Amino acid sequence: MSAERLRCLLVADFTIDNLAGLLANDEMPPLMEAKAAPFEQVTPVLLKADHPAWSPRPDIALVWTRPERVSESFARLLGYEEVPVEQILAEVDRFAEQIALIRDRVRLAFVPSWTLPHYHRGYGPLDMRPGVGHAAVLMQMNLRLAEHLAEVSNIFVLDAGQWAVQAGPRSTNPKLWFMGKVAFGHEVLIAAMASLKAAVNGALGRSRKLVVVDLDDTLWGGILGDIGRDQIRLGGHDAVGEAYVAFQRGLKALTNRGVLLGIVSKNAEQTALDAIDNHPEMILRREHFAGWRINWSDKAQNLAELTAELNLGLQSVVFLDDNPVERDRVRSTLPEVLVPEWPTDPMLYLAALEALDCFDTTTVSHEDRGRTQLYSAERERQALMGEIGSVDDLLASLQ
Repeated sequence: MSAERLRCLLVADFTIDNLAGLLANDEMPPLMEAKAAPFEQVTPVLLKADHPAWSPRPDIALVWTRPERVSESFARLLGYEEVPVEQILAEVDRFAEQIALIRDRVRLAFVPSWTLPHYHRGYGPLDMRPGVGHAAVLMQMNLRLAEHLAEVSNIFVLDAGQWAVQAGPRSTNPKLWFMGKVAFGHEVLIAAMASLKAAVNGALGRSRKLVVVDLDDTLWGGILGDIGRDQIRLGGHDAVGEAYVAFQRGLKALTNRGVLLGIVSKNAEQTALDAIDNHPEMILRREHFAGWRINWSDKAQNLAELTAELNLGLQSVVFLDDNPVERDRVRSTLPEVLVPEWPTDPMLYLAALEALDCFDTTTVSHEDRGRTQLYSAERERQALMGEIGSVDDLLASLQ
């Protein structure tokens, strides 16, 4: 695979040249050279390994279709005919088999899920009725497609429904279809590009693996050193306090995906650790963090030292801090670290965290889920070694 620009082939039953242009001109990694296969030649491109679209050999393929074009029976259902669901799903199976043929032609392939236009109401209150409603049947089609392609290790189904939600009413425009066979609005294509790039980064092992957070006004509300442990805003009958608890739950959930947590904060270490250990509303306790630097030193320096201690590269790190000055400092000093802009309202913290696509991966193993415990156990061993002084004494203490 090219170390510079990845070649990406876009295969679609609608005009997709605009997405090719977006991918080619976007400077966020991974860089891509994108080209669109000939219009309305999805099946020939999938079936024929010698089709001209496959030359030069692409690294990545995106196969994006509309459900009514894949399944003639679903098109009839959209016309309010009575069609057996099994017949529709059989057509989905045949299409999935065609997609599976390209597994050896590319390193990675992605298939956006099927959606319906935002203005399509179908059967209204019956549209989620199994076997009847258009929305219900489309869900079955997407699930069947995902189950079929899950058997192919390098092909992944992307949730295009999220892209449509982000774009809202601008997700589709009938005028664009009639004028140029453009099935989706520009906002959908931008979301598709971001999702595709995040997926490729994840597949190539470039996802972020460590989230380093500040404490005051980031994990809890208020300045701990000024107001004391019992007065910080965290939980309780308080909307802001509840938001901080929800944000901590979101961070803890990331550890179940193999993401490590760390702390870099300007605070008195023992005071901060006391709050983490003993505040009744804390979700994140000391054992949930792989490491920390809690002192009055420069945060960029602390962040670099913590990352090195954990044997990670700076390109693996995300830094979250409520203070824009500290964010700018880390951005300018450690450009490899991802420092997202952060909301000023704590009630938006969890949404901002969940919107980050830098943690996307194509595998989650049992070892990933237990990574935090491994780092925590190693930290305890090192601390015990420091107290005891020799390996023999350590082994004796451990019996």
